[in-house]
Amino acid sequence: MFLDSDLPLVHRDYFSPARGSGQEPLPDPVRQLLLPVRTGTDPTSLSGATVRTSCERNRMQLQVDRRVLGLGEPVTHLRLGSCRVSRSTQDLLYFEHELHMCGTRRKMLQNRIVYFNELRYDPPEPRGPVRRTAPFRLPVACYFNRFVYSYKIGYQPKVQIRKVLKTMKNSSRFILTLRNAEWEELSRPPHYVLGEPMFFQAETFLSDGERLYVHSCHVTPETSHLSSPQHPVIKNFGCMEESRNSRSRFLPHRTGAVRFSVDAFLFKGAAAQLYMHCAMSVGGAKPTPTAKSCSYDSKTRRWVEASGSDSVCGCCESSCGADGSAENEVFSSTSWTVDPQVRSMTPNRNRKKAEGAEPELRWPVRGGGEAWVEEEGEETHVKGSAVVVEEEEVSKPDRMSENFFDFDK
Repeated sequence: MFLDSDLPLVHRDYFSPARGSGQEPLPDPVRQLLLPVRTGTDPTSLSGATVRTSCERNRMQLQVDRRVLGLGEPVTHLRLGSCRVSRSTQDLLYFEHELHMCGTRRKMLQNRIVYFNELRYDPPEPRGPVRRTAPFRLPVACYFNRFVYSYKIGYQPKVQIRKVLKTMKNSSRFILTLRNAEWEELSRPPHYVLGEPMFFQAETFLSDGERLYVHSCHVTPETSHLSSPQHPVIKNFGCMEESRNSRSRFLPHRTGAVRFSVDAFLFKGAAAQLYMHCAMSVGGAKPTPTAKSCSYDSKTRRWVEASGSDSVCGCCESSCGADGSAENEVFSSTSWTVDPQVRSMTPNRNRKKAEGAEPELRWPVRGGGEAWVEEEGEETHVKGSAVVVEEEEVSKPDRMSENFFDFDK
């Protein structure tokens, strides 16, 4: 039913947006407008016994006076469409069913939705000449308005401007790359000799007040970080384990990237091609025991932090927290190779000192002789007693690394 009115039929607040679960009942004024109560529609029999119809949003209910049946029994012969009586009392019979049940049909009548069915009573044929009840057909229906309500009101919205800042991160998230001594990225897989320093740089996008931390790193001879054997380089939330027995260490860097060096080594019986795998995360600028960059200083015999307070490194000799390697995704570098036979290296007279590197690199000579001492821009012969080295310098691998990896002598 379409109703035109110059004034609102219900208060406009009933149509204002409101928070809720969506299951709240309609306010009574709106319900009465959408579902008006029909009066005077209950069919009445000649004897005064009635059949009352009650309609809800999705249910049809009938109340039937038993006197409608006369002296007929049983009530199993009374049906609403295809449905039997739902419940009964001494005087009344009830049908309570969904609108789509019992064969109820739907149609449009004078712009109203009508659900209609038929109450039917079919008593058995009498056995004698006397009839005490009679069959009947009684139409029943539920009527619903097709209500369309259009409400117009002038409203000027007040726009609240808010600035939303979202950090833009690259798709790679974290990057781990091999670098040369000048921290230039290498275009092809590098080749090292035993004991030679290898330089790594980890980086990601950082906002103000953030810092990148490398929690753990290990080396494998396979591309998978789960392959074996494995040699730990960084453990315990940023403790450089490899620095205990070598020159490996974290190197301070002011741009937010994490730089560290590792002395070249090999696995016994494994291929000379190796891979570095690291778990990293971004945290606050101030290091903590579970986010730090600590290296072991063999001279002072203590752990030092690359860019913060050394106090956070105090747990490197024990445990700095629960193992978080499973919670952080592991990122891998490209491969590099180590020559298992060559143990010498010709000094590079034009080589620049890497940022944070030791001021002096000494390469001892096995069995005495001359050795090269490389300092800033100059080289000096150190005289021995047995062998004179003119063109190349024979390097002696770290004895502890040799014992650990059991190299063939």
